[in-house]
Order: sequence, then C-alpha cells, then structure tokens
Amino acid sequence: MPETIPATASAEWRAHWTVVLAAAAGVSLSAVSVSSLGVMMEPLEQEFGWSRTQISLGTSLVSFMAFFLATAAGLAIDRLGARFVGIVAATLMCAGVAMMSAVAGELWQWWCLWIVVGLSAAAMPTVWLTPISSLFQTGRGLAVAITLSGSGISTSLVPIVANHLLAEYGWRGAYIGLGAIWAAVALPLILLFFRGAGRPKAATQATQEPSAPLPGLTAREGFASPKFYKLALAAFLSMSAGVALILNLVPVLRFTGLTPATAAAVAGVIGVATITGRIAGGWLMDRMSAGTIAALSSAGAIALPALLLLAPGSPAAAATGVAIYGLMGGAKVPAVAYLASRHFGARAFGTLYGAINTAIALGVGLGPLVANYVYDLTKSYTPVMWTAVPFLAIAALFYLSLGPYPDFTKQEQQA
Repeated sequence: MPETIPATASAEWRAHWTVVLAAAAGVSLSAVSVSSLGVMMEPLEQEFGWSRTQISLGTSLVSFMAFFLATAAGLAIDRLGARFVGIVAATLMCAGVAMMSAVAGELWQWWCLWIVVGLSAAAMPTVWLTPISSLFQTGRGLAVAITLSGSGISTSLVPIVANHLLAEYGWRGAYIGLGAIWAAVALPLILLFFRGAGRPKAATQATQEPSAPLPGLTAREGFASPKFYKLALAAFLSMSAGVALILNLVPVLRFTGLTPATAAAVAGVIGVATITGRIAGGWLMDRMSAGTIAALSSAGAIALPALLLLAPGSPAAAATGVAIYGLMGGAKVPAVAYLASRHFGARAFGTLYGAINTAIALGVGLGPLVANYVYDLTKSYTPVMWTAVPFLAIAALFYLSLGPYPDFTKQEQQA
C-alpha cells in the first residue's frame, strides 16, 4: 500500500517534528542579514559616508532578486527536491553574511554581496515550507507557524548578538561572527533532519502501487486562478506597508520623539510579539478560516501607524502599536503560506508559492527603499505612516475575498 499521512495532528507531530525544527532553523537564516542591518547602518555610514538610502538598497536588492528568481526557485524545488535546494541556499546565505566583512569602501562591493545573499533568499521561505505542506494536514497551520517563527527568533536575537559583536570586534568582525554562529546552529539541523515529502516510489516496496501526483492544482491551473492574483496582491500591499515601518522601526520611533534608548527598547517588543502571534495564529488556522485571520491581522496592523500618528512621542502608545503589529504580523505571514497550500494544494506548491513570494519580495524591497527615499527628501516618516493605513485596509478586503478552501481530496478520488 502507498505511504499514508498520519490521521491526527499529534501523530503528524510525532512523525515529523524534526523536519519542523530544521525548517525553522532554515527560516531563521533568511532574517540574519536584514535584522542585523539596523545595528550596522551607523558604523557603515560613519566609515564610508554612504546615505541610508544607499545602505538600505542592499536589502532591496535581495527582495528584487527574489522577485525575479522566486518562481524559478520554486520550480527547482519541485524538480530537484527541497532538501537539495535548502542545503545549497543555507550554505550560500551563511557565506554571504560572513563575506560582508570584506567590503573595502566601494558601494558596488556592498551591493554585490547583497546580490549573493539574494540568490539564497530567492528560495526562502518556499523551500522550508514545501515539505511542511505535504507532511502535515490536520496540524498544518501550527506547523507552518512554528516553521516561520524562525524569522521571529532571528529578529529578536540578531540585533542583540550583532550589537555585542560590534562592540567587541567592530562591524567586520560582527558580520563574520553572525555568519559563523548561524552556520554552526542551522546547517547541522538541516543536514540531519530536513527532508522532503516526495511522492511514493514503486521501487521501495514490491506491493506498492504506481506513484500518483500530489493533490492540488498544476502550475498552469494555479496561474489561471483569480485567487492566485488576489492572494499575491493582498500579500504585496500588506507586506510593503508593514515592512516599510518595521525595517526602519528605530528611526521611525526616534522621528516621533522617542529617545534612542527608549526607541530601542520599544523596538525589542516586536520579536516576542511576532513569535507569539505566529504560534497563536497557527493554532487558530487549524480551527478557523485562514482568510479571516489574514484579513483581521492586516486590519489590526493599522494600529501601529495610527498610534504613532495620534500620539507621537508617547512610549506607551508606541509600545502598544508595536506589540499589536507584532501579534498581527506574526499571524499574517503564516496565513499567506497556509492559504496558498489550501487553495492551490501540494502538487505545484513550490512553483505557485514561489510566485506569490515574488509579490512579497517586491513589497519587502520597495517598502523600505521608498520609505528611506521619502525621508531623505522630506526628513519625515509621516507620509509613510499615512500611506500604510489604506494599503493594510485594502489587503484585508482581498484576503476576505478568497472564499472557502477547495476540496482536493474529492478531486483526487474522482481522478
């Protein structure tokens, strides 16, 4: 008989928890370069005289690389397997972060190293989520959420570790240390435990039936579905608005009137809130519509720009807004991946979610770049905060419009 998927969430976790652990470690790699930039920006600015727009263009290049390559990376995952692509991507990411220490003062060198990081990031987080979408059915929401919590762990730990390394060894030593630390932690977990959920192979058992395709839409059917474009547009709007504020959170908080120490303390709330939101959102997704969760999360995230605009300089208002955004954003990110897995199925998940990731990458790349460009022109983040409000509201409406999940089980039985 062909291999069957465990019927209960507890059985799924007993069988595959090590895959989730390795995938979460892989996801944590994707946030190392971006999460450390806020710490490195001032010493880079002082040593080389670069503007914030020039420095932050590096993160935008990563996003633009993902925009152009994420669909191709998803296709490679479907063809070559998640394990092979994941090992290559993780190794390249650790090497790229460490190599940033070698910048000699030319902007093109800085940008080229971010392109190296971007080659790895193009496969993330699709490569880590592809096995999860096949191995987990009943407990998929929580598995996706815990996997994506890896970035929340990096968001919380990387600034602290980077700041300590910066004080001890300078920014060059800090980049080498970050690459080495994450390589020592993440790569062994990926090599030992990360594996895909391939189709059954007839050669493994004499009595096994011929392999059948995984349930879901083909890539062609997915790209022809209006739901694909609704989900991609919703993800673009919500990510571009949120990331424009979050990646510049300390400068934004200081602009509203907070002291540097207070701004840093308030910004630290985002990591814990994000992890909490992801786990809670994942638990809820196994019990209610992920479209509703994504819509409520996008609408709730409006609290951050609204509170900063209504109560500038208030530490309590800023901390409340950051905490709410962390909780809402934490639930929203896994909801997008979960919605893709439920509406499109596992057959071409790598290709279709990779394509949706191009929209996310475009938003992540353009949001901070435009925000810093606006600040360089106006010396104000106010227009950025006002723009975030309608973007988040419109995204919420698109998430609601996706409707109920299709039943691919019946489709497979009929086939």
